[in-house]
Formats: sequence, C-alpha cells, structure tokens
Amino acid sequence: MSATSKSTNGILNVFQPGLIRGVERLPYSPRKQYFYVEHPTEGWRVYLRAACFIHELYKPFNPSRFLIVKRTDGDPAKATWEPPKGQMEGRDGRNPKKSIMQLLKDNIRREVEEEAKISNVRELTHTSLVLQSVEPDFQPNTYFQYHVFSGYAAPVQIERAFHEFAWIQTHREEFMKLRADQREKDAIDWYDGNKKMMGRWSPTLVKMYLDWSTSGYLD
Repeated sequence: MSATSKSTNGILNVFQPGLIRGVERLPYSPRKQYFYVEHPTEGWRVYLRAACFIHELYKPFNPSRFLIVKRTDGDPAKATWEPPKGQMEGRDGRNPKKSIMQLLKDNIRREVEEEAKISNVRELTHTSLVLQSVEPDFQPNTYFQYHVFSGYAAPVQIERAFHEFAWIQTHREEFMKLRADQREKDAIDWYDGNKKMMGRWSPTLVKMYLDWSTSGYLD
C-alpha cells in the first residue's frame, strides 16, 4: 500500500508512519478495549481485525481446503461457521516498537490459537486482501478493516486440534469453565463449499479469499 492515506480502491492506509495508536471500549463489548489507529490531521479512525485461512502443510495446495470453526452451540447445518478471525484488542497493541503489520500477525496468531486450537501457524502471510467497512454504531469517519492472512499448519497440529474439539463434545462442563475467549468455538472442520458462513462479514471474506486464491495469483 502506498504512503498516501488511501489506495486507489479507497482502502485507508493503516501502515503509513505517524498514525496515532489508541484503545477504546465499544458499545457491543464494553468489557474489552479495542485497538485502533487514527490519522493525526485527517481524523479518520480504523479498528483493526484479521482473518486467517489455514491450509495443511506438506500437502498439495488446494485453495478451497482450509480450516473453519463453528460458533459454540450453533447448529452445524446453519450459518455458524467461519475461518478463525477476530478484532485486535488493546492487549495486542501494547508494544509501541512493533509495526502495525507485526501487531496484526500477533493478533491473528492469538485468535487462531483461541478459536482453532492451532498454536503454530507456518508461513503466515498477508494476502494483500483488506475488507473495509463500518458498523452501525460507529462515529462518523470511523471504520474497521479485516486484514486477510494465509498460512499453514503441520498435520500433527491439525490432528491435535481435531482431538481437542472431539474432547470438547464429550466434556461440555469442563469446556464451559474456560475463559470466554477460549470457548467461542466448539467444532472444527475443513471448508467444503457446503457449510454456511456466519455473520455479516465471514461470507464476504471467504469469497474474497477464494476469488483471489483461485485466480492464478498464487501461480
């Protein structure tokens, strides 16, 4: 992305130098502080989010085969699935010496570990895909961005994650004692085109990634 505030497609450049970093509590989750960057003169603010499409290491690359997780207690036949994703919290942005890109990578690694039980994402890469939009309760000139990453997990990591989710299905009482961030998802599977993506943004993120990864861009 260029050093100007906006790219040619209108995406605000959150990587440019001189941006103000801060945290704020948002109405939909007042118990947490969320990280943002703000332009010192233009005044726009962007809350940062990330999503990760995880493929299996050592296997032929299949852009349509990546891990997805299910919302806890959601019906697996309904729109309850998504790739691991989340919003950068205040704790993710504490180190002022780290670049925004490094903070985003740290954030998505945390989200992947909490949601998909994968503790080591190999070759974590920013795809250059960014979804920018607003929420209904945002103040004017306030946005969020989802930064889309891809990466790989070793077969042993994936097998361990599937075993952990199998344990969750038979130990619900113990599972519900975990802290909230660790019990948002209760199942894992491979995306197959049939499972329905949840929420407002997951369907768009999946389409963006599939369009990008199957377009020959990776060749």
